Amino acid sequence: MATGTTLDQMTAQVSGTRGQLLSLVARTTALTVMTLGVYSFWARTRVRRWLWSSVRIGGTPFEYAGQPLEKLMGFVIAAVIVAVYLGLVVMLLIFASLNIWGSPLPGTVASFLLVLPVYWFAQYRGMRYLLNHTRWRGIGFSMSPGAWRYAGLTVWWTLLALASVGLLWPLRVQRMWRFRAERAWYGDDHFRLTLTARGLFPPFIPVLIGLWSLAALIGAYFWTDDASFVTLSLMAGVYALFAWVHWRVVSYRRLVSSLGFAGAAGLTVAPKTGRVIGIHIGGWIVVALLLAAGAIAIGFGVGAAALSTLPGIDPSLLEEPDPYLLFAAGLLFYLTFFLGRGALRMVFVTFPLIRHVAETLHLRGAAEVNAVRAGERHHMHDADGFANLFDMGSGI
Repeated sequence: MATGTTLDQMTAQVSGTRGQLLSLVARTTALTVMTLGVYSFWARTRVRRWLWSSVRIGGTPFEYAGQPLEKLMGFVIAAVIVAVYLGLVVMLLIFASLNIWGSPLPGTVASFLLVLPVYWFAQYRGMRYLLNHTRWRGIGFSMSPGAWRYAGLTVWWTLLALASVGLLWPLRVQRMWRFRAERAWYGDDHFRLTLTARGLFPPFIPVLIGLWSLAALIGAYFWTDDASFVTLSLMAGVYALFAWVHWRVVSYRRLVSSLGFAGAAGLTVAPKTGRVIGIHIGGWIVVALLLAAGAIAIGFGVGAAALSTLPGIDPSLLEEPDPYLLFAAGLLFYLTFFLGRGALRMVFVTFPLIRHVAETLHLRGAAEVNAVRAGERHHMHDADGFANLFDMGSGI
């Protein structure tokens, strides 16, 4: 694919390979496991720098300027704040639930719902941190503060979408994209979203048909106890899932292609639903096979080591295992499995998706982009700690 500017248009390409990324995440994941997770902040930084530099528009790569110590500091602060918040809120809600209804279930559900605003708060801060530490052609991107307002608006539009039985979901998506675009900058010019919510409703109709049909069939099954509705419900569920994926791809394509900045500059992307589904299915099959193979290999290794040392083990240790040893073994298993899953997903799912989108990306108005100058920086010294806490992007 061309890497320069042709007729005032820039095309994109990905220079890195999946083999290079696999080698990088294998090394960083191993170091993260050996350091019991401490190295994860350095690992995430190295992976981001590799990904950013592998994506090029007009032949120029992106740059990632985040620092590991920023992430570590932000994570510690976020962990303390969220732990205190959730501890107090969950304790009070469950206590009230036990006194009012005699059951902890209502309080538990309410506690889960109250986590969602914190999740959306973290989502905005994570995006803001990534933009504030991304540069292209020597000019930085940035995003203005607004995490609490974003969380509040997301709650509001989510409630409206649910109250409308899903009809207003495209409006919710458009409003949140517009909120983020108006606060995102490249140099001294901010982004603009020109697409209205009307452009997102037509591709959402199949999703509504699938979800409403699924709800009706489930209700009919519980009303009549007819087993035939189970098969129909499964078929409706599969249809709704594929309709949802198609709408996500189409809505992403329309929203990104309506982003404008730097006067007449704008973006165009054209990801394909079939390709996106194929990447997910094929990638997750590979991830599952590699995880299974790794688990079997580790099991055989541990079993062989245990058999070789069994005669010298004190029998009392087998009857009453050391709780600290069990905790260490459980922690190592958690780190190995979940970090390994995240690393493999990065290589076989996330990176192919990035490459597919980049292959279809065009930047219009190259002359306008050349006129952009460095603008105000909205740097975040406390990094994306909240996003790391909620594992946004699984390492990206």
